[in-house]
Amino acid sequence: MNNSFKEGVDKFWKRFIKEESAIREMIDNKTEGKIIVDKINEALSDAFKNPYFELGKNEEGKYELILTPEGDRAALFPLEYWRQAAPEALKKTWNFYSSKPGKPDGSFSMTMYDTSIGKENISIYYSINTQNQKIDLEIYSPELLALEESQRYNMFFIFLDQFIGELYTMEYIGSIDFIEKPLNQTAIYIGDLKALIDKNIEENKWFPADGTLEKWSSYQMQPSESKDWQLREDIFIGYTGCIPVLNAFYNQTDELFKRFEQDGIIYGFLFYKSVNIPKDESVTFRGQIEDKILTIAKEERVADPIGGGTGFYFSYIDFVIYDKEAFMKIAKDVLSEYAYLGEIGFSNFIFGVEPEYLYR
Repeated sequence: MNNSFKEGVDKFWKRFIKEESAIREMIDNKTEGKIIVDKINEALSDAFKNPYFELGKNEEGKYELILTPEGDRAALFPLEYWRQAAPEALKKTWNFYSSKPGKPDGSFSMTMYDTSIGKENISIYYSINTQNQKIDLEIYSPELLALEESQRYNMFFIFLDQFIGELYTMEYIGSIDFIEKPLNQTAIYIGDLKALIDKNIEENKWFPADGTLEKWSSYQMQPSESKDWQLREDIFIGYTGCIPVLNAFYNQTDELFKRFEQDGIIYGFLFYKSVNIPKDESVTFRGQIEDKILTIAKEERVADPIGGGTGFYFSYIDFVIYDKEAFMKIAKDVLSEYAYLGEIGFSNFIFGVEPEYLYR
């Protein structure tokens, strides 16, 4: 196992740049699929324990390697980190993706669960959820409606990923309901859905998909009144770019974090005692610390920010970390300037775990 995700990603790209010409030749010669898949799996195993990927060649003649987060926003951060590390020399012949791209003009059809469906078999009625920047869908499709509920949704999500892309599905699709009769309004086909979303992004100033990892959601909480409260239970206001991480933490489940730790990826947070910082200065103060850490961490490719919070005792700065050893050195160096605060430390995003104190 690698010491860090950064090490694994760098190892993958060093290997891939040596082997990619042979991989292109295998694609062109239509080598048996299992052989190519095993070849890519072996290379990706340098960075990922269980990668989900697609490989192929597009209409323009460029080869494509697509990794997919399988709808998990927490997986987007490391996959985008992987994509951004791709050597420039490869980009003339390859496209690399951190989620499945959509092809709205395609003539995609599929057979699954003994049911064959094309885009003409799906009528979509929509409503715009302006507040949440989502599009809610009502679907009329006798073919899909005849399936069991889980099968119905599985097939429809495959169509969404195909026509609008995985990222658009995750970011812009709200509720999905299947209806038994057509509505008395104009329906659109699934091939028109991406253009509808793009129109709302432009006209209504929705957050653009290419900046989705910089999209933040604010939240408020009721601090714990227990005498033996745990880290983060004192938070009353915060913001996050990765709600699944917060959900896993407060639900006291560690499955998500253990899965990422297998690849050397750590979701964690720094905390520092903030009771003596004036309340109206706490956000600015936290931002200054975060900026100092990220200036170095991003340059060294060891971490990305995913949020922060303000509590009645501690303040918190949240990260996804690709090289913990390097990150902790940066954090300790930067936070040495603030040792006077009294209690400064780091914790994984696992509820109740023993923190690592840097200064106290």
